[in-house]
Amino acid sequence: MDSFAGLSIEARRLVVGIDFGTTYSGLAWADTRRSDHQSIVESWPVNRGTHEGFSCVKVPTEIRYLPEGVEWGFQIPPTVARHKWFKLGLEKGTISSADGHLETPEDLSTDYLTALVGHLMYTLEQNLGAAILRTIPVEFCLTVPAIWSEVAKEKTLQACQKACLTSEKEILFVSEPEAAAIYTLHGLDPHGLNIGDTFVLCDAGGGTVDLISYTITELHPILKVREAASGTGERCGSTFLNRRFCEFLTSKLGDQPGWDSEILAEAMEKFESVIKKHYSPSTSNKEGYSILVPGISNNDTLGIRRGRYIMKPAEMDGIFEPVVGKIIKLVEAQILSTSQKITAVLLVGGFGQNNYLKERLRASLGSGTLVLQPPNAWTAVVRGAVMLGLARANSKLAAVGLVSRAARKHYGMDVGADFEEGVHDDARKRWSERRKKYKTNALKWFIRKNDPITEGQPSVIHCHQDFLVSKGTPTTIEISILCDEQTVAAPIYRTSNVRTLVTLEADLKQLPKSDLKNTIVTREDGNQYYNIECAIEATFYSASTKYVLLCQGKRYDTVTAEYA
Repeated sequence: MDSFAGLSIEARRLVVGIDFGTTYSGLAWADTRRSDHQSIVESWPVNRGTHEGFSCVKVPTEIRYLPEGVEWGFQIPPTVARHKWFKLGLEKGTISSADGHLETPEDLSTDYLTALVGHLMYTLEQNLGAAILRTIPVEFCLTVPAIWSEVAKEKTLQACQKACLTSEKEILFVSEPEAAAIYTLHGLDPHGLNIGDTFVLCDAGGGTVDLISYTITELHPILKVREAASGTGERCGSTFLNRRFCEFLTSKLGDQPGWDSEILAEAMEKFESVIKKHYSPSTSNKEGYSILVPGISNNDTLGIRRGRYIMKPAEMDGIFEPVVGKIIKLVEAQILSTSQKITAVLLVGGFGQNNYLKERLRASLGSGTLVLQPPNAWTAVVRGAVMLGLARANSKLAAVGLVSRAARKHYGMDVGADFEEGVHDDARKRWSERRKKYKTNALKWFIRKNDPITEGQPSVIHCHQDFLVSKGTPTTIEISILCDEQTVAAPIYRTSNVRTLVTLEADLKQLPKSDLKNTIVTREDGNQYYNIECAIEATFYSASTKYVLLCQGKRYDTVTAEYA
């Protein structure tokens, strides 16, 4: 029986997954009427004005500006200047300089996504026909690094909107490791799985390395899992290998006559396409690595002979070891945080296919833990994005059931609490003239790090604010949500690790005067106050959190912020 049985024709949707990566990007799509089949975009343009010519499951996340227009992906010749790695700038806000253009990461992302979406629509039209494509709603699922801030995700969303990425529903943001995990877990051999097995997924991409762990809770009728610990990650993807290699080669040969940007570009191309993919000290050439440096004179001291520079194995190890070592430490820390026996570590992402990384992990973890590189590991993120999009379009199409996530941070508010001896810090005690008692500004947490969170079920925290009646009717109320991703135990007071995540504001002018009048109370100081009762609903999704502020039972100001 087809997987779309029971879906009406009117319910038909196209679900598109977009993996906007640091070094490479991918596209995949599925029709809700044939959800058991995904299509990966594998044909990319090699010349301006064309749509086909190069076959690959991903396309370089690179762009070049010319007087006559833009080149992107495989259209860019290998040795010319181009903008790349600009996705990382969405987090850090850097300016990219190449081919004579100074551009912001937001501009570069918008222009690149515009080209990517244009090619997507061409591909869909070729597969479905223009007439049919106009009649089927399209929903987009965009993946983002799990460690990204809410600011970076907001910049990504704005770039998508400027690139005319219009979706039938709002764009679904999905965390990269969760998307990869959903796809990978669905593809595991069901006969080798047991309830209670825990897996760590390591998504080692170009810019970021994200980790997440799952414990199997059910096997039938579909695989169901829960997060075993809050996810972790760092900016230590394979891009940093490229940077280290570039810095090493420039410092070694940059002052030699004949050295130029073209030699560096060719060396970087070989490092990216050959050395980085196949590097392994146990199998690599013990004599060293041959790098073409045409035009530079022989120099036995530097190791240059006949237009080739021989890079010593120890020097190449110095490029790889700091990055690989950091990834291993991240995996070990994630395993430790689960407090459970780990059945396997699943390596996905571009750098996740690297054999040296796999060898090092196996040696570090020992024979008791499998280290696996699942099929289609490079496209696991974009395939998983489509699967999560299908589940949103129709819950019957969910391939893997996610029972709960683990909160990545503590979430709370700064509130005025009654001072309690032995509980609160004497130095933070203050006298409240209004309440005629000692108070303290303590933190009230409604989600604590590693707490299980069920999607679609809001967590609620209640509070109130007083406004002097003598100062007139209050017009706005403002509440800040705080978070702390560093501290293990949620702190009682604000520390340097506690930061403001999002501020919610409600327009109280919408409240009827009769409702406001009912809030008036007389406090211990004899003054009358409007005592506005508030509540905050926080609903957590894969890569976003939806906040709703309620005042006197009315809903205000929905905000999307960083996920749990």
